[in-house]
Amino acid sequence: MLIAVPLSDIDFDKNLLLCKEKGADIVELRVDLFENKDPENVLSCIHKAHEIGIQTILTVRSEREGGKPVEDRLEIFNACSPHSDYTDIELSSQDIIQDVRDTVKSWSKKLIVSYHNFELTPPNWILKDIFREARRWGADIVKISVKANSYEDVARLLCLGKESDGEKILIAMGEYGKVSRLAGFIFGSVITYAFVGSAVAPGQLSLEDMVALRKIFF
Repeated sequence: MLIAVPLSDIDFDKNLLLCKEKGADIVELRVDLFENKDPENVLSCIHKAHEIGIQTILTVRSEREGGKPVEDRLEIFNACSPHSDYTDIELSSQDIIQDVRDTVKSWSKKLIVSYHNFELTPPNWILKDIFREARRWGADIVKISVKANSYEDVARLLCLGKESDGEKILIAMGEYGKVSRLAGFIFGSVITYAFVGSAVAPGQLSLEDMVALRKIFF
């Protein structure tokens, strides 16, 4: 049961220390949100996190799935994935997913293959296909983050995720989906996302709340 906090490079040192003090296990480096996207700056952030005992997820989110424009995503992945504990690449990034996978695997790091839908929770057959395709690409962890428009959507995602073999991250976004941020652990989700400062996704809980709830329930 790990709690990750997405960070940009704005006030990075301050926010990294807050994550450490408040009990985060991982920081997700949202490089698409960085002001300075130079790989050397990204590597510096990775090393700073490791120096204080916090793991890292390297994410350069594509525009198609909620990210900001980045000129050369693959260059950043190639330079920084060997140093990050996890690397997140979207299933839809078919142009670079094979290269990213090969780099991550060659350095024995963990590959997260992700899918995001900010409008709805797709039918079960589509969700099953996403799991299947992500595993085919070598995902160590399949991440599915979808908008829940009802509690039924939340239940479908969690129950279907429970049936899927291997490690996964199950997130239902939005007000209905808030419960998944904690309940996902019961259904096999290995990482949840919280925030310091302001949320980067609908329905995220603060780091303080997530740590307190994990202590109460788990």
